[in-house]
Amino acid sequence: MEESSSMPQPERPRTPRAMSRRAFLGAATVAGVGVAVFGLTGCAPKGSDAASGATYRPGTYTGTADGKFDGITVEADFSEDAITAIRVVSHRDTARIAAPAVEKMPERIVAAQGLGVDTVTGATLTSMGIVNAVAACVDEAGGKSSKLKNVGASQPTGETKALSADAVVVGAGASGMGAAIAAAQAGKRVVVLEKNSNIGGNCLVSGGYLEYLTAPDDARPDMTPELHRYVEDVLGSEAAAQTDPAFVEGVRAQYEEFKASGKTKLFDSQEFYALDFAATTGEGLPVDAYLPSARNIAALNDWMTDLGFVWETPTHLITGYTYPRWSNPTVGTCGEGYFDFFDQVLDEGGFDVEVLLATPAQELVTEGGAVTGVRALAEDGTAYEVSAPVVILASGGFSGNADMLREYNTTWPYPEGPLATTNVNGHTGDGIAMARELGAAVADMGNQMMFPFNDPITFSAENVSGTFADCPIVNKQGKRFLDETADRFAMTAALMEQEDSLCFMVSDANSVYVTEASPGEDTLLRRGQLFKADTLEGLAEQMGVPADAFAAEMERYNGFCKAGQDEDFGRYFFDELSPVKVPPFYAAPATWAAHITIGGLDADDATFAVRDESGAAISGLYACGEVRNGICGVGSIADGVAAGKAIFGKQGTE
Repeated sequence: MEESSSMPQPERPRTPRAMSRRAFLGAATVAGVGVAVFGLTGCAPKGSDAASGATYRPGTYTGTADGKFDGITVEADFSEDAITAIRVVSHRDTARIAAPAVEKMPERIVAAQGLGVDTVTGATLTSMGIVNAVAACVDEAGGKSSKLKNVGASQPTGETKALSADAVVVGAGASGMGAAIAAAQAGKRVVVLEKNSNIGGNCLVSGGYLEYLTAPDDARPDMTPELHRYVEDVLGSEAAAQTDPAFVEGVRAQYEEFKASGKTKLFDSQEFYALDFAATTGEGLPVDAYLPSARNIAALNDWMTDLGFVWETPTHLITGYTYPRWSNPTVGTCGEGYFDFFDQVLDEGGFDVEVLLATPAQELVTEGGAVTGVRALAEDGTAYEVSAPVVILASGGFSGNADMLREYNTTWPYPEGPLATTNVNGHTGDGIAMARELGAAVADMGNQMMFPFNDPITFSAENVSGTFADCPIVNKQGKRFLDETADRFAMTAALMEQEDSLCFMVSDANSVYVTEASPGEDTLLRRGQLFKADTLEGLAEQMGVPADAFAAEMERYNGFCKAGQDEDFGRYFFDELSPVKVPPFYAAPATWAAHITIGGLDADDATFAVRDESGAAISGLYACGEVRNGICGVGSIADGVAAGKAIFGKQGTE
């Protein structure tokens, strides 16, 4: 999301490297895991004969078209009667999501000699960008791209394959890969089924932020007067008042001991974490709901550190979570660094983990009342029956399923029509639906978190410039309407009350930045995803807000920054980047989108077994990550690792 002001060169796809002990179907390897690659293999391109009469001017041509975040540039080589080669020269789309499209789309187009080829699952915008860029090359070479638009769709193979494993994991995101690695560390053979054409899930488009509860003092920021005030606010919160007084007194004792010790770095503990989250997240879940997550995240912190993970320090705050206990990888964009780390762990361990990409699970297989495997259908039409005594659902939440969001909604005044989501393709509640067919219970499904500040065009936070949780935010009248350091639920509720649910994040020369994951400033300005002016009045004109009201609001806000207290909305976190004073001035339009579903399958916190409506465990079926109740975010890695360890015993810690 909002990580860095540096703008790297377009990242080329990472070079695949072998890792798994097994080679499955003679497949290539992607992101360090044995992967079955589907697409052209076993598929006959349809309609390629129709393109055989095409004629071109031989040579190499360059074309550019929009991907998700910016232009995609390709080079295409032509003979007199064929497209002979295609190379993706540059792109700015998320590397791990785009990589399968960058690899496969040129192959498909060349093999089919057409532009109607199947897009790569989970990378549709990148795929279409490549197709459109190649179309520009076709026209430049004297061909007619319009005649190739229906040429190339593949036919399904209709083949069925049977596999067996000690565990099958449904989903290759944060929790799924955590569970797979922990199971593999226990000496188990693991098959992972992934709906998209890449591993990573929503973690790839998140900020990549993970709580670092076990951070040493030198990795923590200073404990400021504002942070001391925050701790007191949590201890005096409604959530604390509704919690066992002995628990709150225990946290108070920890805090008093911290102050008495003379320590100057950030105070934190698993118990304070749980109380903090109860006070700022969701629909009033009790503190007990957050304690297992706190323990698992602390254990994950140590597990990752022991395995060589390098944390970004000092820890910091993120949007909607003011207490600065968060860290992230030092490499990669957004959450990609975690999967680079998984590559390393699998590489060094030589574990038996196979991931079938573009192979969504379709149905849970049962025998005698126990779950014994999963049926899946690959992108190329190959059906898989994977048998295993352990099935771990790690398929994510349902923020990408508008019907399901509406069905369980208890909080939000959703408008009519489609609901935007920040999620990658595939987070549509499939795992929940499959388990429900077996009688699985769900809980807290109405607890749905929106992310309040996303680009209104792509609904991605990566495109929004400004200092999240710091810069002032105004509506279409040029007026502030919230405490910018509040929690995500409060900020979304406030934004939904504004005209068109639209706001602007305002920054200046000192505080503006464009993330590594987004296009550059010029592209954002060209697309209307960012406005820039030398005066506040000029900026207001571009934003379409009343200039006098906006300038007066910024003057009032700057006064609050200087005083350290917001008289309008109660904000008290300010720093040197908070004021808007130094030109040029910037404004990034933003709106809300469905982000995380906190409710999910009812699964035991200790065993991860999925329970039915009677509270009994469904034999052979387990769940971790956002698919189960109460778990969300990058911290889902902790839930996955803990699940693998719990299911397969203490071997998982070795």
